[in-house]
Amino acid sequence: GIRQFRQIGESPAMELGNAPSVELDRAFRGHRGPVTCVAFHPEEQQVVSGSQDGCVFVWHFKPQLRPFRFVGHKGEVHHVAMSRTGQTIASAAADQTVRLWSNSAQGESRVMKVHCGAVRSVCFSSDDQLLLTASDDKTVKLWSLATYRFQASLLGHTNWVYSADFSKNSELVASAGEDRLVRIWDVEKKVSIMTFPDFQVPVSMVKFHPDGSSVAACGKDGCIKLWDLRTRKLLQHYDAHSGAIASIDFHPMGDQLLSAGEDGLRIWNLREGRLMHEVSGLKKPPTASAFSPSGQCLAAGSRDHLVLTWNLKADRPALAAPAPAPRHPVSTPERAPARRDATKPRAPAAPAEPLTAEPGPVTAEATTKAEPLAETLKTMQSHLEIMARTVQLLDQRLALNEEQVKAMRSELLQQNAEMKVALPVPVQQAVTEVKSLTTQEEELQQELENLRQLL
Repeated sequence: GIRQFRQIGESPAMELGNAPSVELDRAFRGHRGPVTCVAFHPEEQQVVSGSQDGCVFVWHFKPQLRPFRFVGHKGEVHHVAMSRTGQTIASAAADQTVRLWSNSAQGESRVMKVHCGAVRSVCFSSDDQLLLTASDDKTVKLWSLATYRFQASLLGHTNWVYSADFSKNSELVASAGEDRLVRIWDVEKKVSIMTFPDFQVPVSMVKFHPDGSSVAACGKDGCIKLWDLRTRKLLQHYDAHSGAIASIDFHPMGDQLLSAGEDGLRIWNLREGRLMHEVSGLKKPPTASAFSPSGQCLAAGSRDHLVLTWNLKADRPALAAPAPAPRHPVSTPERAPARRDATKPRAPAAPAEPLTAEPGPVTAEATTKAEPLAETLKTMQSHLEIMARTVQLLDQRLALNEEQVKAMRSELLQQNAEMKVALPVPVQQAVTEVKSLTTQEEELQQELENLRQLL
């Protein structure tokens, strides 16, 4: 069965073997409501946050710089994202809009009315060419950042969509929400290529692994699940928190996962399948969390209106930028068993055996099985559609000929009844035409019958 891991219910500030040293660095004050989302600048000069107060703050790590405060949304800010260049900030809000802010003190913004419901999630593609949004209107949408125009809708969810994320190469999109499904989409074909129905509760966030090989999601039942995109099977299941989980994020190296739940902020070792660290310093439950691009820092927002950052010190070199990460352990998956009561003591689970999987990111082509067969079926379908249209045209021609023959026969019978004389030359010509049309009708009927047999 799948490898299932339980939280370790001992000292909440306990560090577990080889865990990084986590030191509280900064606490930023300025929001007037609970913080709902955080994101780092690519070069880690700033951290961005959104809040229920409708404001977006850009906090500087240089103490002499004042934060930028962006005001414009008319509702709660649900999510923020930073472009790969760090020059643009996107914010999604309950007022059904996405705003694109210039990362400057002036804070000029462009408003995009993108959905018919609250916008829950926003994400930049790896080349900053596309913007991905998810909404309470049950849709996931793609937008061009060059023209600020709508590109496509990804349709399939049956309820509110809370989260959407691009894969590393932006060829795939993952989405999840109130309908309890995690969907994987092909960006080029605009179709859903995988669905994971393992959750029994709404899914609050979904994230791609840094190497694109797997996807993780967290639910309102305190569980975290990871799936392998090549085998399309559940890899790991964590009973991570005793209450709902607000957010998750992968370490850039791909071997750790950060989770923010009602009972605290935790770092998980994905290779060994165990709790790695309970992050201290929070007075109220965290509502958002993120690793920095180098993996040497993490940030969290909380219900007491604060944005906090911590420094991580570990026995490994820092990353200059996010890079392809090694694969996490794979174990033979089946359906996850029901969760145990979170109030009962839990013994540590046996660590997962670190296994190595084939390297390399997952592409849209790699996720489609039997590609040659699919192309052949597509060609056959195209031919069948052409033949069906041909049959339809032949049917129409036959119907037209039948009407013409009936009309001419009626005319001849009427003329014969009135005149009761030898048929004049024009009528004889009409009879010849009727015979000719009858012959054509018989030929068309034979051709139609042959096509039907072929179909």
